[in-house]
Amino acid sequence: MKAARELEKEGISSVRFDQYGSGNSDGEFEESRFDDWVATTIAIARDYLSNGYEVALFGQSMGAATVINAAAELPELSCFVAWVPDATIRPPECTDEFMEEGGQRVSWDFWRQAHAARTAEKLSLATAPGFIVQCTHDEYVDEANRNAITEAALPQHQVAIFDGYSHSSWSYEQAEEIIDQSVRSLVASFRD
Repeated sequence: MKAARELEKEGISSVRFDQYGSGNSDGEFEESRFDDWVATTIAIARDYLSNGYEVALFGQSMGAATVINAAAELPELSCFVAWVPDATIRPPECTDEFMEEGGQRVSWDFWRQAHAARTAEKLSLATAPGFIVQCTHDEYVDEANRNAITEAALPQHQVAIFDGYSHSSWSYEQAEEIIDQSVRSLVASFRD
């Protein structure tokens, strides 16, 4: 990941992990639950914090929503970066056991838990500095969900609006801009 390489240039190491059922981890994505994502992230962060490390969290999409929920429980975080978080403000409309999105099956339990987490409200409890990316042409996170996040942001949370950008299908130049701003924000938080 380019962001990790850029952070390394600044003397900041990264630990990247796949949530259960994602990437190279065990299990099926349809077995994933949002509450487990948050609990796993908090457990990993607390382990590093208890060993004396400064910790920042970085996530995208529902990983960004996870980061916000975890940040609300971790006042000792140095900072967090959340790319295109979905506040999931409306309860999911379940018609089947699973929904399919982008070639993956997702359990409706995941979305029920994400809604119940009240991510926008959790953002207002996150005391660490944060850098939040919002994209105006996001095909997954609608304007109401983007506004819920923006309105809940505290003064130490910078919300960067990227006009015309999609959820994650960014051009090289768009990705470079988002990564550069995210890394600068994270580095500045560590240096303060």
